[in-house]
Amino acid sequence: MSEAKVREVSRHSGTVQHIKSATRSAGATHTGYKREQNEDAYWASEDKGVWVVADGLGGHHAGELASKTVVEEIQKSAETDRHYERALQKAHALLLGDEQTTANMGSTAVVVAEEGDYFHIYWVGDSRAYLWSPEVQNGKLSQLTSDHSYVQMLMDSGAINSEEAAIHPNRHVITRCIGGSTNPKLEVDRVSYRWATGQRLLICSDGLSSEVPDEVIAGILAENSDTHQATELLITAALDAGGKDNVTIQIIDAPAAAPPLSESSPLQESETTFSGAAPGSFKPLTFFLAAALTTAAIVGFLYLL
Repeated sequence: MSEAKVREVSRHSGTVQHIKSATRSAGATHTGYKREQNEDAYWASEDKGVWVVADGLGGHHAGELASKTVVEEIQKSAETDRHYERALQKAHALLLGDEQTTANMGSTAVVVAEEGDYFHIYWVGDSRAYLWSPEVQNGKLSQLTSDHSYVQMLMDSGAINSEEAAIHPNRHVITRCIGGSTNPKLEVDRVSYRWATGQRLLICSDGLSSEVPDEVIAGILAENSDTHQATELLITAALDAGGKDNVTIQIIDAPAAAPPLSESSPLQESETTFSGAAPGSFKPLTFFLAAALTTAAIVGFLYLL
């Protein structure tokens, strides 16, 4: 099976672009109806067991370059050391240090990397990973990532609930991204799970997750076993909801040799890795909240461009 190439995202709102040459995964992207260009990027290699979605921030091609930088570093890592936290940190350093980049250039990222029966998810920002399991009618859809966003921070503190978050005026403000600031430190979160037969992973930009309810996503994944058809229908659902943002999706089916669902283990481990500081040197919570609010203000401005 040939390697899927980095997909150059379309600048034409009527075009859906796909990753081909895949047997148990599929990916697609669409500019949407409100954006002039597509600042999302994605890449996949079933041979390497790696999938990535990046959502660029900054506008005027800045976000397009940022997301492409993220994807290229993941691709390089897949070919060499497979240290994906390090690849994201390298992309962060490149965006901060390149004289051709601008201060308002950044990107989110969500990466899936397989290792035997297990898969690891690395993420920065509000691009998401979901796990669908065939446990009940229409299946069970679980969000595996937690958004690095202002409203998620408010929900975690108990200040607002999910219904309030969905209509909050700052719901698109993110608190963490690759590039997009002058801070050389980047925090990368990771979770690890074990595959089970019949499961599906969905990774996406917020052009899907902010527009399409979880129950609709679960229904499409349940009713369409073909990954390419499922990606088409999810893109269509996002466009039917208004197509206000770029939307990028990848669906990955569990490998054929995955153990039965009854034998699959839950969350194995989770951690946050840091560039420029050891985890133990992280600042107290009060400092973090203040820093997060400052970062949210900066990154939120980029996100709304």
